[in-house]
Amino acid sequence: MARVSKSAEDRRDELLDIALSLCASVGYDAMAIDQVTRAAGVAKGTFYYHFSSKQDMLIALVDRFVRDLFANLEAAASTLSGTGGERFHRLLLSATAWKTERLDDALAFVPLLYKPENLELRHRLFDSWTARTRHVFLPLVELGAEDGSFDVVDAEATTDLVLAIWMDGSSRMFDRALANDTEDAFVDTVTRGIAALFAGVERVLGAAPGTFAVPYDHAVVRAMRVPFLAALNGTAVPARSYP
Repeated sequence: MARVSKSAEDRRDELLDIALSLCASVGYDAMAIDQVTRAAGVAKGTFYYHFSSKQDMLIALVDRFVRDLFANLEAAASTLSGTGGERFHRLLLSATAWKTERLDDALAFVPLLYKPENLELRHRLFDSWTARTRHVFLPLVELGAEDGSFDVVDAEATTDLVLAIWMDGSSRMFDRALANDTEDAFVDTVTRGIAALFAGVERVLGAAPGTFAVPYDHAVVRAMRVPFLAALNGTAVPARSYP
């Protein structure tokens, strides 16, 4: 059968889709570039045309996920109304809903960032995510400062502080959670950590306690532990086990 001709962008997305599936089925460590190219029906040179290495492909997977997330957030932000505080909260809810809908994809590769050898990569990617997040949320903090829904002295400095709490705080929270020996301890560390992060953001912005309450399904949090441990151990991610 003749190989289907595809644009470079479509071929790259196809390779990423196959890699994402293999990350879940056999694990990133066990996945070979040959498996990706064989499933796509292309030569190995096609892979190296798009990616310099397997880790470069991992970076591309994360970048694509983040790109799509922020495209969604920017579209959502353009339709929001109300005070800066109300818009801020609605955008948090929108981001949470989007990520929950795509949790299977995220759990196939995001846990890989917590492997010790990927620490530098994680920090580099988090810096990129921080810049994109700042672009979306800064206007809302500025609006909140103007309309009184936030009590801040400097919107830019406050936004940077909020992002530091989110990014560094969440990274450290998962490091602590993964060090626990039991599933219950993992869930407790994550759920308490999320509550503490949002409480800290509320205080920095001068918002009332509970302003940014974002519902988290404990069953989903509980199920996150297994894919993270699988990634750290270099094994396949088990089939979905949450609602």
